[in-house]
Amino acid sequence: MGYLLASLKNENHHPPPQPSSQPASAPAPPSPARRPPLSLPGASSAAAAQRPLRFPPHAPTMAPLQAWVHVALALTAAALDRSDLFHFGPEAGDLRLEPGSDRTHELRLDRKLYFFDGAFESVYINTNGFISMAKPPAESDYLGQMPASFGLAAAFMGDLDTSDGIGKVYFRQDSSASVLQRINEHISQAFPAEDEVEPTHAFIVTWENVAVNGESGRGDGTVHKRNTFQLVVASMESASYAILLYPSDGLQFHLTNIGDESKPVEVGFSKGLVKGWFSWSTTQGPYYRITTDDVESIQSLTQQTNSGRQGLWVFEIGTSSFFTSITPGQVSEISPGAKNSSEQDLVFPTIDPEEVYTEEAYSDETASLSPEVMYPVEPSPEVIYPDESLPDIYSEEFLPGVKYPVVPTPEVIYDKDPLANETYPEDLLPEGNYTEKPFPDEIEEFSPRVVYREESYPEEPSPEINYPEEASSEAPLRPVDTSQFQPNYPHPRRQPENPQVLVVNEDDLEIDVFSYDYERCANSRQKCSSFADCRDYSGGFCCHCRPGFYGDGRDCVAEGKPQRMNGKVNGRVYVGNSPTALELNNHDLHSYVVANDGRAYVAISAIPDTLGPCLQPLASLGGVIGWAFALEQPGYHNGFSVVGGRFTRQAEVSFHSSNEKLTITQEFMGINEHDHLVVNTWLEGRLPEIPPGATVQINPYTEIYQYSRNVITSSSNRDYTITLPDSTVQTRSYHWKQTITYQSCEFSEAAWSPHSTQQLNVDQIFVMYDAGNQLIRYAMSNKIGSIHNIVPEQNPCYTGRHGCDSNAMCRAGTGTQFTCECAGGYTGDGRTCYDIDECRDTPQICGRHTICNNQPGSFRCECIEGFQFASDGRTCIEVEQGVDHCLRGSHDCDIPERARCRYTGGSSYVCACLTGFSGDGHSCQDIDECQPGRCHQDATCYNNQGSFTCQCHLGFHGNGFQCITDSEREKTPCEKHRESALAASAPTTFFLFSHRPTPQFVPTCDPYGAYEPTQCFPHAGQCWCVDRNGQEIQGTRSGDGSRPSCIDHGISPPLVGPTPRPDVSPPTPGTNLLFAQSGKIEHIPLDGYSMKKEEARTLLHVPDKVVIAVAFDCVEKMVYWSDITEPAISRVSLQGGQPTTLIKTDLGSPEGIAIDHLSRLMFWTDSIMDQIEVSKLDGSYRRVLFDEDLINPRPIVADPNNGRLYWADWNRDGPKIEMANMDGTDRTILVSENLGLPNGLTYDPLSRILCWADAGTRKVECVDPYSRYRKKVVEGIQYAFAVVSYGKSLFYTDWRREAIITIDRMAEKETDSFLPQRRSKPYGITTTYPQCPPGVNYCSANNGGCSHLCLPRPGGLTCQCPDTEDASCVERGHNL
Repeated sequence: MGYLLASLKNENHHPPPQPSSQPASAPAPPSPARRPPLSLPGASSAAAAQRPLRFPPHAPTMAPLQAWVHVALALTAAALDRSDLFHFGPEAGDLRLEPGSDRTHELRLDRKLYFFDGAFESVYINTNGFISMAKPPAESDYLGQMPASFGLAAAFMGDLDTSDGIGKVYFRQDSSASVLQRINEHISQAFPAEDEVEPTHAFIVTWENVAVNGESGRGDGTVHKRNTFQLVVASMESASYAILLYPSDGLQFHLTNIGDESKPVEVGFSKGLVKGWFSWSTTQGPYYRITTDDVESIQSLTQQTNSGRQGLWVFEIGTSSFFTSITPGQVSEISPGAKNSSEQDLVFPTIDPEEVYTEEAYSDETASLSPEVMYPVEPSPEVIYPDESLPDIYSEEFLPGVKYPVVPTPEVIYDKDPLANETYPEDLLPEGNYTEKPFPDEIEEFSPRVVYREESYPEEPSPEINYPEEASSEAPLRPVDTSQFQPNYPHPRRQPENPQVLVVNEDDLEIDVFSYDYERCANSRQKCSSFADCRDYSGGFCCHCRPGFYGDGRDCVAEGKPQRMNGKVNGRVYVGNSPTALELNNHDLHSYVVANDGRAYVAISAIPDTLGPCLQPLASLGGVIGWAFALEQPGYHNGFSVVGGRFTRQAEVSFHSSNEKLTITQEFMGINEHDHLVVNTWLEGRLPEIPPGATVQINPYTEIYQYSRNVITSSSNRDYTITLPDSTVQTRSYHWKQTITYQSCEFSEAAWSPHSTQQLNVDQIFVMYDAGNQLIRYAMSNKIGSIHNIVPEQNPCYTGRHGCDSNAMCRAGTGTQFTCECAGGYTGDGRTCYDIDECRDTPQICGRHTICNNQPGSFRCECIEGFQFASDGRTCIEVEQGVDHCLRGSHDCDIPERARCRYTGGSSYVCACLTGFSGDGHSCQDIDECQPGRCHQDATCYNNQGSFTCQCHLGFHGNGFQCITDSEREKTPCEKHRESALAASAPTTFFLFSHRPTPQFVPTCDPYGAYEPTQCFPHAGQCWCVDRNGQEIQGTRSGDGSRPSCIDHGISPPLVGPTPRPDVSPPTPGTNLLFAQSGKIEHIPLDGYSMKKEEARTLLHVPDKVVIAVAFDCVEKMVYWSDITEPAISRVSLQGGQPTTLIKTDLGSPEGIAIDHLSRLMFWTDSIMDQIEVSKLDGSYRRVLFDEDLINPRPIVADPNNGRLYWADWNRDGPKIEMANMDGTDRTILVSENLGLPNGLTYDPLSRILCWADAGTRKVECVDPYSRYRKKVVEGIQYAFAVVSYGKSLFYTDWRREAIITIDRMAEKETDSFLPQRRSKPYGITTTYPQCPPGVNYCSANNGGCSHLCLPRPGGLTCQCPDTEDASCVERGHNL
């Protein structure tokens, strides 16, 4: 266990007075080097400073010699009663969690929840007394094993049970004014310094009378001890709070059963595992404990508080900006009218900045909630961090005790032009008249198609800053986890109330992080660069670059070889006094450095005119590559030689004259397969305004770098001059400080042996903003050497003026003598170097089953098709050809009536019992669902194989779940009319004579007792339409025995006259986009691939409906849509008129519709029925195509020309995209890897490409269904719901932006967006064509000769019957 750094810091950040002596009772401090970090991962001190430290308003000042702070913790004696809980139960509108133990329910939130530094749209409620941000694993994986691997808020976490029916778990979302007002009062009382508490949403979870799982009780089913408690989570626009309520009699037990032991329950907040510094590593995030392992601390939950009310606790648990820690409420005063019987004084000693408490002096006893202990002035939460303490870029003195020598800036003498006699790249050449080009020729062209090394990230959100409309870069930025790199603070930090801070040694955490420890070269050689050797040491292994190469061993580059850097720039930057931030979204950054003379060139693209001029002073934004590959003076090392290519840089820029501040976070992720260093950059803050047309000149400067293991710090002052368009000159300056963190190999001192202090000299600085091309350009010359004012080296190898080829290294001799030597992979005399084609000169260099690709200075080996790299990363082995046992029937799953077999790739499969059966999938048993209360009390339950039925008793009517007697149900007008007509039509007998009356009209009623819209009188041979009251609609009676086309009056009133309804507006001729938005369908005309936004308007209003899917039939010009409120599937003419409901029975939630205009078929998915159906376009001849292995089917599209169907299932446990023939044959999984929430699906018949929009991975991708070639189109989208293709463009609906977004599929980027006037979530989207695309299939002529359904497939068709029995139907197949 590490040591606790005692923190004292007042609200204005002034250090406390230093005591002249330490109290006798104070423990001896350990070495300051062991002081642990006290802030959360990913949070900067600058961000922390944005939130004022909350202190009791009456905190006394400290005495100069020995100050003891007495803070009166005033707790109200008015204990919390059960009636003080937020209203809960069925009468409050609560839902109830399924009874049992370890039950979980996902609750999708109406508003985002902020938790630590992440934002979440759903939570998981669990029986065991907690909510989580991700689906929790089995309870054996987290009970007694805290902190957990997933994010959770534990109100009272233990092995709890509600299966006896007495215990219950209720939950609901609530935005009512009364609830929000009460929440406001609790938060305001707990945080009196907060003056803007405006909760907008809350969800309430109540655990009522829950018992310990496994407690036997008295034998009558009643458990002795039961607990009741409540968790309320409230969210505002930028923060979330948790309120915990524990009634005085609510906690009757405090231990839980874990295995064969009884342990105290857990109360607190855990972030879970977070991403480590490398893509393959994770580390434990912070865990805030409210209670300890002491039972007394759990008992104190009902007796103490941090909010002014016993048993009521308030915590800030997350924000939308930088989040530093869980913040507990502050007890500032007694609630009005409350008794003051619980007041006690807490005594806090003054602490010397160089003193710390030992672990023994700050034991677990100190962590209890009892106020009879000694704390630092601001008690801290229990937060678990790795046991490392490293300098912080945000401390005022980030290396205490280090003296920085004053080094005079050397005078630099230039030959006319500081960049004369050099060669430069064409693309970074600024416009204008220059004597010589200020950029080298060899830099590659800018291209948006930069390929990055694939990175793997956990499901838990990484600690990044979340903003509206945020878009991820291609290689997501992971800000520095500052908990691993904090300084030894010269003054103690503040601590929150109640428990202590615990610092856990890294050895105590069983986490799979990158480490050299406990490994040997025999099984870890692949972790080294291919240009490095692996060496074993007593404690582990280290990688060392071979002669002719330099780096940290994991990344090695050839000496003298030019280096390139590519990446993305994101962020939010304010300019001047502007209240609006400028968003940076995936801007390309390219850099090139000539390693043998230290010249570096940087360019960032697509920078707007409002920001570009202001970025000119920040030459070091990309100049870090100058430090990494700086020209080395004798005995000194540039950055790459020390840290390699994987490190994190955090910098802060403070402008002196105007107090603006900008933070820069850069993560370097190593060298990719193209030998480019990959970096992601994030900017956040404010810049001084520089007007357009102004130029900036930066004076040469020096920067001192302080080196220690795993951390490098530097700071410097930069002067620059601004020449305004009117020739006015202004001189400004800023202070620059930065921290570079990395991981070195600890087992060999040779792996880390730079000077402790080095000086970077930067001169020949050139900056400009190219407004025409929207490029910001930087160029500079970099040298690394001694901090002392020594005579500069004159050897050309150290001055950079040697004339060697840019692909050569300069070897210094005596005096000014030197030689040029081509870098590895090149040949020549050093003055001129040529690339060696290793693939041509040594054909077998890559080995068997490979392809050799030559690259400048190197080569690359790739496995041929059908082979893949073995674990050594070099040998190509044959890919195992898997066997689909599910398809072949060679599996050992139970019979298809009880189980399903699911193919998982290779030769693997899993077995799962069908709904209504239990077991392991290999053996499944029927579940007897006929438990008490399953059916109505006046019905009998009959158990079936895999299901059950409910049947009302004799004399009752209903579906078995609701049963009523005939006397209870009042007959409808249609039923009364029918009875009356039947009675009048019945024959009568009078005095043995039979009398047959005149035939009477008998109305037809539907199953619900309403008038059918079409009524007929067979005796007269007439039919007519009626309204909802059974009244005939004039002009509809037919007299020739035919049936009129009557409108279903249950959907809309009858049409009067031939004109369209007022709320139906025919669209513009030509191609249009149609999209659904709640109760309406809107259209946007297209001009080529551009949306004519000004002509957008509503096509159809469908009040009180929720339209999900939209489809179009190009033959009859009909629009089809699905509605989930009724539910129903309907259609309407594109030219306006009366909507018609086609299907409204046996539907659950129809969410996708596909139209085959050739076969005149309609297909749809149902996510409640879990099936896919087909019918004719008028809704007749319904048939279920698939009802197995579907969990959440949503989008469906058709390929009429080839008789194919494609659909997506966004099942969170196994999302997939499937395809099949339209007759249901040849069903197969097309895509199942790397999917999240594939909501939208579209098929382009011209290119035969299937594309989808995934709201989980936030990507749009495409696949060729025939070759299975898969390609990513764009990345970093928001929350796509539906997508449609049109030519080279894709259009998708975005829930988060509530907009329609255009993607250029060829350019692979978003190009346009449309925001409807009425903002709400858009759903389905489709296109309308003036003419049908050409095509034909086997059912397009004469229904394929089928009597009912003609279902096409490749090479033929199948005639099938609807699910309803029809003796006239004939089923057969045709292969044509």
